[in-house]
Amino acid sequence: MKKINTYLTIAILALMATTVFSSCDRLWDDIEDQEEAYTLEGTWTGYIDTYLNDRFGLSGDSYRTSMYFERENSYGGWGYEVDYNMYSRYSDYYYCEFRWEVVAGTIRINYADSWNTVYIYDYTLTSNHFFGYMDDGTTRGIVFDMAYDGRFDWSYWTRGITRASGDDGKVQASGEFAKQK
Repeated sequence: MKKINTYLTIAILALMATTVFSSCDRLWDDIEDQEEAYTLEGTWTGYIDTYLNDRFGLSGDSYRTSMYFERENSYGGWGYEVDYNMYSRYSDYYYCEFRWEVVAGTIRINYADSWNTVYIYDYTLTSNHFFGYMDDGTTRGIVFDMAYDGRFDWSYWTRGITRASGDDGKVQASGEFAKQK
């Protein structure tokens, strides 16, 4: 009988240790997600490069972009993005608002224009540099490289915006970007 109790005690201790350690892993992931969301808050400006494999080889596009992330809670919030031509920023652009969250180290973005959910993964995020990869559900590969930009002026694109629950957000396009999207 003592032998059975010993085996039973060992089995219970092993189960408890597994539960405790896996709970710690989930807690650590939650803390990391909160830290990423905190660091992400603000404006990031740089380039998004898309590439795809077609029958003739590698091809793609490069856009100047700025993204603004505002936290509503510990894991995410809302924001907006503008892709534009550097030389004609106010006449050739695509502006779209989005909702975002950090889950298990991946940033999920849902755009107001009902585009596919975009996943940002395998990224590096510091207080002044944001680099990584995006998956938008297409066959394109997307890489981005942005720097923290505390001086970007959003007033042209965000004029007249009011936040309300259930607000789907605003989408605008002009010039060459209006023809593409």
